[in-house]
Amino acid sequence: MNVIIEIIISVMIIISGLLSILSAVGVIRLPDVYTRTHAAGISNTFGVSLLLFATVGYFFHSGEGFNARVLLAILFIFLTTPVASHLINRAAYDTGVPLAIRIRDQLRSVKKDDIKQRKNLIIRQEQIEKARQEKEALEDRLDWELRAEEIDAYEEQEDAEREREEQTIEEQSDDSEHEIIEQDESEEK
Repeated sequence: MNVIIEIIISVMIIISGLLSILSAVGVIRLPDVYTRTHAAGISNTFGVSLLLFATVGYFFHSGEGFNARVLLAILFIFLTTPVASHLINRAAYDTGVPLAIRIRDQLRSVKKDDIKQRKNLIIRQEQIEKARQEKEALEDRLDWELRAEEIDAYEEQEDAEREREEQTIEEQSDDSEHEIIEQDESEEK
């Protein structure tokens, strides 16, 4: 029984190695980023997972016990690697990385419509922002004009008060001069 389990573990290790080699060859030989990430994601996921299953089987068979951390690592690899491959492909497609010549792009029309919608949305947002800036500029100009009017009115009021004070001072000085002249005349007589 021990020999059969060791053979199964050895076969699992060999298959995982072959899958990893296949993944490396796919990354090197495939024509574009989309097929390369597919090869790396799928083959490497199964290769590493099979190797970790072989590790769990080996340690369980040798009597060292069951290792739950390795099973969690397998789960983590199954959850993250395909998602990462998908997101890399999606980012490449959205940024405009070209497809291989042999591959037909079935999403091109959908993508063009999406790009048009995004451009229209950006144009609308820019127009709204420009209108908001113009409104703020008009409000600022209106505020400055109102402040200028207030300042002009205040200056006119101050000028009027100064003129009144000057007239009052002149009248008082004229009155005092007349009084002095009258006193001088009365003293001379």
